[in-house]
Amino acid sequence: MATQVSNMSAQNTDKLTPYSDLAAKPQIKSEILVRLATFLQTTLDYQKILTLFKQEIAAAVLVDGICFEHKENDICFSIGHLGTHSCSYQLNAQNEKLGDISFYRSTRFREHELANIEALMGTLVYPLRNAMRYKNALDQAFRDPLTGAGNRIALDDSLKREMELARRHKYELSLLMLDLDHFKAINDGFGHLVGDEVLKAVVGEIKDCIRQTDICFRYGGEEFVVLLNNANIGNARLIAERIRMAVDSLCLQTENGPLQATISSGLAILHENDDARSLMCRADKALYKAKQTGRNKVCVNENKEEALLC
Repeated sequence: MATQVSNMSAQNTDKLTPYSDLAAKPQIKSEILVRLATFLQTTLDYQKILTLFKQEIAAAVLVDGICFEHKENDICFSIGHLGTHSCSYQLNAQNEKLGDISFYRSTRFREHELANIEALMGTLVYPLRNAMRYKNALDQAFRDPLTGAGNRIALDDSLKREMELARRHKYELSLLMLDLDHFKAINDGFGHLVGDEVLKAVVGEIKDCIRQTDICFRYGGEEFVVLLNNANIGNARLIAERIRMAVDSLCLQTENGPLQATISSGLAILHENDDARSLMCRADKALYKAKQTGRNKVCVNENKEEALLC
């Protein structure tokens, strides 16, 4: 720790100056802090808060880019240019971890600039905490409480949005419907608590097999839906087969012995005549075919005419 010795002539003794007295002091006008604190409280969207924060701190310190990470919530949001020099901080509010924030630019930060950043972050902590709590509340409202997958409400919203994006940007969208084979027998033979563990384990395998841009939902009971954006029928089938093999190799140890499960899948790709109902209907028909022809397999519905019939 840096110290400084000062001679006190009256007492003729040496005294160590506290480090806090030597550290660089922030050089920020109080009106800037008040203005920033006011702006950051106008939204509960953490991305907008961080964007406003970067814009408003320009009057006090030059920052090329900001990166915010919250691993538990799977958040990594960056704005601006992430240069070669950076300073990083862990954000906390009353023992609640809010995430990690890093500031970037092409030249090194000076001591007084670091002091400015630290003072400015005092206005960020509580608006960001409120935004993260709001996000968590929304996530819980759209998430299946048992498996952590999206629920039916989330599926309806996401399917409509993904279909609009696919058509606007002219990329392919595939929908995968999955159903655990003989799940009633699992519940009857091993108990419903074990059945719940199977559902959670299967969702874990699905999430491990899909891409970051894909979304998994619990459709009901032991049935799941996965939206595969920007995936043609060949790529979507590879992902479906990967999920099928991962579940097939899954083995849970229970009091009644080892338990293995299998899954059947139906796959459909978005056609120009499809609406959300018809796309789901065609995937469901492919799933029914997989069930009727032996289970533990992937069947594909590529019939464009059925989009008009469903």
